[in-house]
Amino acid sequence: MPQNADELDVDLNIPPEDLLRALPLSETEPDNEALPVPPSPTDGDGQPGADGMSATATFTIKPSDEPQAKGIKFFATDSRTGQEFYVGRIAVFSSRLGLSRRSEASIFDRHKAAERFGEWAHFIWPTAMAESAGQEIVINAWDRAHFTWGFYQLAAHTPDDNLILLMRELVKLGSATTFFPDLALGEDGRLTRKTSSGHVSLETTKTVAVGSGTEEQLVDFMAYLNPSSRRFDQEEAVASARFIAWASEDPEMLATTTRVSIAIMKRKIKGWANTLGLMGKRPELAIWVSDIVHHGRGTKALMRDALAKPTFAAQIEALGRIDKTGDFVERRKTVDAAVDQLVKESRFTNMLFGSGSLAL
Repeated sequence: MPQNADELDVDLNIPPEDLLRALPLSETEPDNEALPVPPSPTDGDGQPGADGMSATATFTIKPSDEPQAKGIKFFATDSRTGQEFYVGRIAVFSSRLGLSRRSEASIFDRHKAAERFGEWAHFIWPTAMAESAGQEIVINAWDRAHFTWGFYQLAAHTPDDNLILLMRELVKLGSATTFFPDLALGEDGRLTRKTSSGHVSLETTKTVAVGSGTEEQLVDFMAYLNPSSRRFDQEEAVASARFIAWASEDPEMLATTTRVSIAIMKRKIKGWANTLGLMGKRPELAIWVSDIVHHGRGTKALMRDALAKPTFAAQIEALGRIDKTGDFVERRKTVDAAVDQLVKESRFTNMLFGSGSLAL
């Protein structure tokens, strides 16, 4: 995902199969299978850990012969309880294939989140709706990122950004050893994996060809979660089961996802606010810029032209039309509806971006 003002002006001529997608285009409805039920303190064979969670959870995946057809559903059985739960189904996009999981059982509540994270919970909401319909249990293992998690869709491929930043925070939780006992932070604060020969870094970067250009990717971290985006592998189902069960058992896992997502958004929009002169302007303008940057569908020049319009209404309308490909009409409609709702409820009335409750 673009990180600075220069990257959005570089056209990599990315073929459609290499684009990053929030949700499968062919699957508009979420899966309604229930989330796993957290174990009681006496469940499982291991010794109970914090909040009654046993020391380690392992997951057996069915079917086990790795069928590769679109729509096949996979289930995980928790070693601690014997409970079987749904982890996702195969989604296909061009030559890419992998697990997809959506759930309406856990929805991002911006009002509740605002009690802990302030007005930024409302600021991020339009993009959350565009990325995931606000669903917190969302997994995408079928595009070039290999694995993407959460309502803000944090992708695994970006060094020092997105999912790797979340994992650095998640492994600090007391519940982390239940679900990812082999992960830890090294002395440099970066993510490592414990192996028979010691801890090895998962944050080594590699230059990978993408479209007509290249990008740096966390190939070891990506492979740890999902070895390939061209086929389904058991590893991606196990990783999905770990994320789903963790989110279902420990509220701090989802709270950390929200906190890190907001922090990433704030860092990026701060740079763009300076570049595009958003400081002291209506916050709704910054929301649109934040979504365009997170999604990568516009350029610095297009946003500058939109913000040069003579009125707030004209600026909002122009930002809402930005779409280099023309393929994201529905996403733009979703953001527009959410921003309109914020305006109607006077969420940011008398607020200026970059100060007060929206200080950066």
